[in-house]
Amino acid sequence: MTLTDPRTGAKTDIPLLAVRGLTRRFGEVLANDAVDFDVRPGEVHALVGENGAGKSTLLKLVYGVHRPDSGDISVEGSPVTVGSPAQARSLGIGMVFQDLRLVPALSVTENIALAVRGVKARMIADAAAEHGLAVDPQARVSHLSIGERQRAEILKVLMTGSRIVILDEPTSVLAPQEVTALFAVVERLRATGYGVVIVTHKLNEVRAIADRVTVLRGGRVILGGVDPGNYTDAELVEAMVGRAVPSLPSERPAPPDGAAAVLALRGVSAYGESGVIRLKDVTLEVRPGELVGVAGVAGSGQRELCEVACGLRPASSGVVTVAGVEVTGPRQALAGGVCDVPEDPLADAVVPGLTIVEHMALGLPKVPRRRANVDWADVRRITTELEERVGLQMAAGHRKVAELSGGNVQRVMLTRALGRGDSVLVVAAYPSRGLDIATTRRTQELLLERRAAGAAVLVVSEDLDELISISDRIAVMHDGHLAGIVPARGADRQEIGSLMLGGAR
Repeated sequence: MTLTDPRTGAKTDIPLLAVRGLTRRFGEVLANDAVDFDVRPGEVHALVGENGAGKSTLLKLVYGVHRPDSGDISVEGSPVTVGSPAQARSLGIGMVFQDLRLVPALSVTENIALAVRGVKARMIADAAAEHGLAVDPQARVSHLSIGERQRAEILKVLMTGSRIVILDEPTSVLAPQEVTALFAVVERLRATGYGVVIVTHKLNEVRAIADRVTVLRGGRVILGGVDPGNYTDAELVEAMVGRAVPSLPSERPAPPDGAAAVLALRGVSAYGESGVIRLKDVTLEVRPGELVGVAGVAGSGQRELCEVACGLRPASSGVVTVAGVEVTGPRQALAGGVCDVPEDPLADAVVPGLTIVEHMALGLPKVPRRRANVDWADVRRITTELEERVGLQMAAGHRKVAELSGGNVQRVMLTRALGRGDSVLVVAAYPSRGLDIATTRRTQELLLERRAAGAAVLVVSEDLDELISISDRIAVMHDGHLAGIVPARGADRQEIGSLMLGGAR
């Protein structure tokens, strides 16, 4: 195929980046199996697939973090060996990681100077104007929003001379307005001849921005460089998963009118880990048979909200009640029928050295005992019953949870929380984080099942589409405050985004 370079208008058959037959093993795991992939001048190529599909390995091979066992990499038609990220940058390959690599204590200029020797604030301002990136060179990174930090990171990549820009899950923590601004930048890069690779799990974003899409599954290319317009969402999901994934039911019973709130926060404030107030005068109710979603950019008070609801963090002012009883600690919350999926399971809920079965015992309101000892046979029976009921396919019960992958740890936490039939309040922070599409859908079904059984459900998610699809109402957080509550049915994404960014409703 003959391509046109948008910079010069010249015809070319040579992609900016091409990988052919790229293969990489980690022990017995075949992470990439003879992968072919290329990026053309003036195009956006989306890379999609489940967790573990091989996307991260492919990017790390291209960016020089790993070396391939076999296969070839070419840049503008010339074979290259990419031995390190520094070498990748010298070849014009830049990568913006999902966890941004900026130093918070330094200014934007100082951060960019770490990658571009001799750079001055004036040069950064000129480059920002050229690429349509609203960046203040003098601003300290710790004072910037997530969207502003991302723009600074993209600018740093561009100023190193990259013509191939890799964006790894760039919209995962952005408000809709910030996504729109990011895509405007991407459109400008496309128009000026850059090749952009965007890794995402959101098919609506693939359709909005990508010229082509490649689907990986199990380390192999299932669909290679195809036009996403030629495939339905269901077909793309089936290519990613290997089977069809059912849709959520569009109709569900409304929450009962007039029922007393299960969870009630009245003027609640709470300190964060840094000793400053992170939750600020929040008043919120969740009724039985209701699922309330919580939206907000990262660090807006979502973690503190979940922890005060579960008795894990004391309120500095205000009152938290569950089923009419004031919550003063985790033991009381557990006994009162509260179960939770923590934001960071490895840090907050995993005990090193303990097995899956032992973790299940920790989540039981009453541990089975035989005389003075735990009845482990009964705990194993309960664990099996929970797994069968929930259907999330946990690892074997004797496995140590701390040694599992993030997705498998999440399955343990979800099974423990959502398998209980006696919970009156479910608090789930980012329940689908680290999960594949099929497991995410099953998790959403389980949350709706708990709602249908009469439990009150509070769900924090960074995915607005997920919140809109499963919630009755969406509570929007900004800077620790409850900025507003909107009905999920017919929700306006731009209105939610405005609230997330501190705008008035």
